[in-house]
Amino acid sequence: MKDAPLLEPFPYEDFQQALGTLKGALARTTAYALVTGESGSGKTTLLRSLAAQLDRRRFHILYLSHGQPSPSSFVRLLAESFHLPARRTRAETSRLLVQTLRNQPTRVLLSIDEAQPLADETLQEIRLLAEADPDGAPLFSVILCGLPSLRERLLAPHLFPFWRRLRPRVTLTGLRREELPAFLTHHLGKDGLARFETPAALDVLFEQARGLPALVRDRAEDCLKSSPKGTLSAPQVAEILDRIEAA
Repeated sequence: MKDAPLLEPFPYEDFQQALGTLKGALARTTAYALVTGESGSGKTTLLRSLAAQLDRRRFHILYLSHGQPSPSSFVRLLAESFHLPARRTRAETSRLLVQTLRNQPTRVLLSIDEAQPLADETLQEIRLLAEADPDGAPLFSVILCGLPSLRERLLAPHLFPFWRRLRPRVTLTGLRREELPAFLTHHLGKDGLARFETPAALDVLFEQARGLPALVRDRAEDCLKSSPKGTLSAPQVAEILDRIEAA
């Protein structure tokens, strides 16, 4: 149906710029990239959209999320992704992995979501492994994706060799206020948008959700469920959202 909610991500400007920047960097060279943003800003969706748009005949994409592997565990996980047999030591596994990466017919992209808990030693291991071939370009591209605290950690002196290689660095800040009606139409349909009575009601929703797409969508749905009939005024939206925050 024309006015029904859509399932694909809403192409808000911040998101589209970040996606274009990452695609452009990966098209040019082996890249190290950093993506940061608050929870709900669209980081995971950005990684998924990037993976969906890259040519799988050219890219071998590896995705790691919600883990805190040690350097040894990280090397083992990467080796397992290429179906390599286990070796007794990390050094032996790394040598086999480097040989495999050198011979890959496609470009390897390692996307690490929720990277902020990774130990410093693991971050250093990622860089050292990527640059284990002294005679060639890095063996794989890396996208580190995490909360703003990740950016602050990477500025530490002992991680500066990694930080200076991270180009591009993109930050997702979320929706602009003028994008809100189109965003709600995208996710809730025109009928859903029409339930918010005035621009003031939308202002309250936007401010309470801080413009973060996932939070805006969730809070809008909460408002519609809390008052299933009729339109919602600004005071009603504020009351519903305050009640949710206090719960």
